[in-house]
Amino acid sequence: MASSPTLKHREWTNISRPHVPELATNVNAGTKESSSSLVSPIMSPKRTGPFYSFSPKTTSISFPWPKEVTGIERIALSSKGDLQRVLSAFFARPITIALVYSNTFQHRSPETPTLVSLPNPSAIASASPTSPIVQTRQVHLQCSGKIVCTATSTVRITSPTYAHLFLEEKYAIGQLFARIGKVPEFDLVSVGLGPVTDAPLSEKQSLKPDAEQLWRKYKLFVPDFECEILEEFPSRDMFVGGQQWLDDAKDSEWSTESFVTSVKEMQFPSKVLRCQTSLILLLGLSFLLMLAYELSMLFTGRSLLCYV
Repeated sequence: MASSPTLKHREWTNISRPHVPELATNVNAGTKESSSSLVSPIMSPKRTGPFYSFSPKTTSISFPWPKEVTGIERIALSSKGDLQRVLSAFFARPITIALVYSNTFQHRSPETPTLVSLPNPSAIASASPTSPIVQTRQVHLQCSGKIVCTATSTVRITSPTYAHLFLEEKYAIGQLFARIGKVPEFDLVSVGLGPVTDAPLSEKQSLKPDAEQLWRKYKLFVPDFECEILEEFPSRDMFVGGQQWLDDAKDSEWSTESFVTSVKEMQFPSKVLRCQTSLILLLGLSFLLMLAYELSMLFTGRSLLCYV
């Protein structure tokens, strides 16, 4: 293990959402713009205690969760670099990554970061602790053509090997950890409901009045590869509806109430079957009443066919 301190021993400041719109690479248009206003390559400190701890017989996740957060939401919010795997298991469908924008810089000195155009083998080969490569990026996690998460991140790379995998072979963050066979140190910084409070207004998602998004900020770390990530889940309904939420043509037509109603209907027969069942029950009840009447006639000594 390299001598770099691990995440759990660091103190961290608040993560601010990476915001360099004037430098963003528009994936669709393929255009780039440069500016001298760049992001600092050093991740700043704040840490209050361990999120995950264990003993020989005990494992514990400790975090001041918002009281509205449900169990399935806590599972997604606790994922450490493998959110795609968790969401794929939840939806039982593949999760794909779609790049929205990326900006790559090399920080040969803190005062003069340089915009890097990719591919750039010489810059990748020179990645080191004294000349780190920093990329700000945003991606969409998509399932069945629907965005299930927007992830905005700052990645700091100080190894040519990791720079090659991430920038040239285009491994996403979670896939890179799987590729190198390392589990990253994980620090959940904050969790919230609704709009991200400290995000620039230009980057806040426009939420529907009836939709409430869920978000988290966290850090991942292995030696030579560090990430600060903000993830936004567009609607908490997705954690209730699952595949039904994915398949609905219009979000406005879906609600938790409609999902619960549909589940109840799945647990009972169809309307036609219910009518048939009611008719059978009515005939059966009539037969039992007739049988009881005839038995009463038999015990009173009257003829079974005598009704006068």
